[in-house]
Amino acid sequence: MKKKSLKSNLIWNSVGSFVYLFCQWLLTLLIVRFSKNFSDAGNFSLAISITNIFYNIACFNVRPYLVSDNTNEYSVDNYTTFRFVTIFLSIIMCAIYLLFFNYSVSQFVCIMLYMMLKVCEAIVDLLHAFEQRKSRMDIGGFSLLCRGIITVVIFTISFLLIHNLNISLVFMVLCNFIFIIIYDFQRVKSFEVLKIYFDKDKIVSLFLRFLPIAVGTFLGTMSTSLPRQILEKMNGSDMLGIYATIATPAVIVQVASTYIFNPLLVTFSDYRLKRNFNDFKTLFFKVSIIIILFAIFCYVGQLFLAKPVLGLLYGAKIKKYSYLFSLIIIYTSLNGYMWFCYNILIIFREIKAILLINIISFLICISTSKLFITYFGMNGVSYTLITFTIVSIVLMLMVIKKSLMGLRRCS
Repeated sequence: MKKKSLKSNLIWNSVGSFVYLFCQWLLTLLIVRFSKNFSDAGNFSLAISITNIFYNIACFNVRPYLVSDNTNEYSVDNYTTFRFVTIFLSIIMCAIYLLFFNYSVSQFVCIMLYMMLKVCEAIVDLLHAFEQRKSRMDIGGFSLLCRGIITVVIFTISFLLIHNLNISLVFMVLCNFIFIIIYDFQRVKSFEVLKIYFDKDKIVSLFLRFLPIAVGTFLGTMSTSLPRQILEKMNGSDMLGIYATIATPAVIVQVASTYIFNPLLVTFSDYRLKRNFNDFKTLFFKVSIIIILFAIFCYVGQLFLAKPVLGLLYGAKIKKYSYLFSLIIIYTSLNGYMWFCYNILIIFREIKAILLINIISFLICISTSKLFITYFGMNGVSYTLITFTIVSIVLMLMVIKKSLMGLRRCS
């Protein structure tokens, strides 16, 4: 199969990811617009926050490792089988996790249904990793574009007809599964043999290899989700719904950062394999500068546009909370850069460092969340997120500097 150029991969990945992200945001907007109160928006946000934790269990953060597996340390069968094992594990863990919280039946069902949507994403994430390794990110970009549009259309029709969030989620999940089977599987099967072959030794090896990354990612996602869950418990679903509604548009800054560096992970991996210190360092600094400049541009822009745009999108009932947006933009900007550093650490195989940094971040989160929310209200969530993200970035950059010096000595 003919490879696509870096430019083509970058464009397809950016367009597809942007449309998918926009459609995810549009869902929150539709829920706010179509619902009589913020409860549905709060429950939907709660479902997103909690399932993000277990989505990371489903993925076990294999993708950066798989994409940078230049020497084929593990086979396609190994990665495929392992993904289905971790998906099953994530569903069970999510259900058990929910039993420890006093959620209503409707909230429980909503979260588990959204978890099925995350299962779809976990399956597609693996397929897109195979595509990325073959420099065919156009397939994944087109899939993201189509599934984003389908999700919004199906949700809108079902919600307007039935006015039930959970039933609308059922239709969304079914349509996503159908599209993945019809399109994604068929395209990837044209250049990879996809099959489940349970090799116990390989599965155990993969599990042990990725366990520190998975635990670290789990704790990192918990750190992101926990302040929102605490806000919901302290102030109710309506307050969480308001915060989530304001926060959702800001995610574009974080995700746009991934558009910049995701297509370059294979290049970074090649530079490391060839011990090419100068090119690795130069590319790292270029990407860092681009992400930082983009974040500054977005922050300055929101100073003038946040209030009128949020008012236009959500109405007067949300416009008065636009003061929340500045801190949220700062957090999403920092988080986008943190994920770039995180992927670089995986390329350097700094697995233990990732785990340690995420443990430190989690400890900061649990020690500051209630305090900040008590004193700063909804902004307390942002202060917590900003605090542990800054610490994480500083620690990651220290490890990256050490790894770069090691690469320089070997070059």
